Amino acid sequence: MATSPLIKVSFLGLGSMGNAMAKNILNKGFQLTVWNRTSAKANDLKDAGAHLAVNLREAVANADVIISCLFDDKSCLEAAQGENGYLMGIQKNAVHVNTTTISPNAATQLEELHKQHGAFYIAGPVFGRPDVATKGQLRSFLGGNHDAIERARAVIETYSGGATIIVGDSPAQANVIKLTGNMVLAANISLFGQVYAFNERWGIDHNITHQILGTFYSHPSLLAYEARVRDRNYERSPGEGFGVEGGLKDVNTMLNAGDQVGVPLPFCSVMREQMVTAMGNGLKDMDWSVVGDVARLNAGLPLESQKKK
Repeated sequence: MATSPLIKVSFLGLGSMGNAMAKNILNKGFQLTVWNRTSAKANDLKDAGAHLAVNLREAVANADVIISCLFDDKSCLEAAQGENGYLMGIQKNAVHVNTTTISPNAATQLEELHKQHGAFYIAGPVFGRPDVATKGQLRSFLGGNHDAIERARAVIETYSGGATIIVGDSPAQANVIKLTGNMVLAANISLFGQVYAFNERWGIDHNITHQILGTFYSHPSLLAYEARVRDRNYERSPGEGFGVEGGLKDVNTMLNAGDQVGVPLPFCSVMREQMVTAMGNGLKDMDWSVVGDVARLNAGLPLESQKKK
């Protein structure tokens, strides 16, 4: 397969991340077919020249490379199977790069299903938010057949200006690395909330806490989340950012992956409780960094809506 814009590409799943990634692929001149459960979300891509498929089977029928960006294990497995699932239309030797954050078990299952249809399955979860995706600066963690990865590299690089890292021969390994990255982010978001609540109880100004934390953290993503917790800025537009429900899904996946190999992840259990607490307090639609405010709830400090005017 030639690594050029003549490659026929299919993109499955057009949420805020998927739409941005698909636009980067289309803007690089690739022939692009798109599919989304809600077809109206593909209108902007269709207007820009992409072909809109009626179903998943049709979407991949002529594709050399397939990129998918769905939600979880269930959606990925359901999209693959069934009479109109994409595996019923996939070409032999086609390369499917699944960017969804899923469990290692699901990745292994999908790899086997693709082998049964003569196709290659690559796990390619990405690190970054929708604004990073729009800039084509996501970081991709890749796991699977290395030759297949190279055949799809030109497409992957359209949205992965932040770097592509081949993790190993197994798709499951790439998903483990993505879960590790999200574990670090989620743990630090929770930590920021605890630090601010603790210091606030001791009468320390938030700006001083911010200054001290800035000496320990230099990664832009960490500092961006720290600033959200500092300012208690958890608002997000519908379909943008990363919500509490998505965070809870990933934390549950981390716990299940740890259970599989006998590795307890106690802090993930804490994060799960905090995310459920956030949802129980009506914060489901906020950015997942709102988990930082669970520390305020546990400390008896008021949320913004509870403060007296």
